[in-house]
Amino acid sequence: MTLAEGVEPGAALLPGYTVVSLLSRGNRLDVYDAWSESRGCRCVVKLSRPDRRHEQSVRDRLLAEGNLLSRLDHPHWVRLYEMVEVPEAALVLETLTGATLAAVLDDERRLRPADAIILGSQLASGLGYLHERGWLHLDLTPGNVVVVGGRATLIDLSLASRPGIARVGAGTAGYRSPEQLRREALTTATDVWALGQLLHEALSGVEPEEGDGTIAEPLPRRRRLRRLPADLVALVNACRADDPAQRPALGTVLADLGGVPDMVAVPPG
Repeated sequence: MTLAEGVEPGAALLPGYTVVSLLSRGNRLDVYDAWSESRGCRCVVKLSRPDRRHEQSVRDRLLAEGNLLSRLDHPHWVRLYEMVEVPEAALVLETLTGATLAAVLDDERRLRPADAIILGSQLASGLGYLHERGWLHLDLTPGNVVVVGGRATLIDLSLASRPGIARVGAGTAGYRSPEQLRREALTTATDVWALGQLLHEALSGVEPEEGDGTIAEPLPRRRRLRRLPADLVALVNACRADDPAQRPALGTVLADLGGVPDMVAVPPG
């Protein structure tokens, strides 16, 4: 096994944690499905890739994410069980047994308006809780939302930051706001744009173009003979306004999602 290959199933990952499988590998971090001896259950362990553990900046950003998660206590945020600092920096998180929203959309292509409204309300609630503590998510994508029994849970705060200027290249292609691409000041409106982008995809079944991040096409009133509530269409399109000042505040988004009258798609006819 080379440093870049990670830890094999059945091997010790950290003291008290045994690898079940490697869930994902990013540019900086590995995420494992692991067994916790002390808890007697499976959990998720997030730690630096073996070939990048010598980089202090990678360790610092991981621990910063853990410190932020430790201050979040909300039904739509993943729970942090433990933050480990020795022998390696690692975050131990609850196991979410559902599928990512990305996987759901791969299977179903798009959501019913009623389900999209519930999803949007839950994400707006979770993002608002984060914003109240002075932080932005900056990487809201279908892959960073896990859906379990009708409840959406936000994960991955590795790119979270205070309002300000974005780092070059930070974020996921297709889900970066116009101001992220232009390297302008980021505010809570940046996450509002990402929420609108995510709902646009969930309702239309159209994925963002790779590397674009600024789909110009508004959400249509009809999509393949499926009628969408006019208020919902207007809200999603407003969230995706190019000018951050023209987007609704997150509290307004949450209130409007709760007030959309037509909760069910009108059948074609």
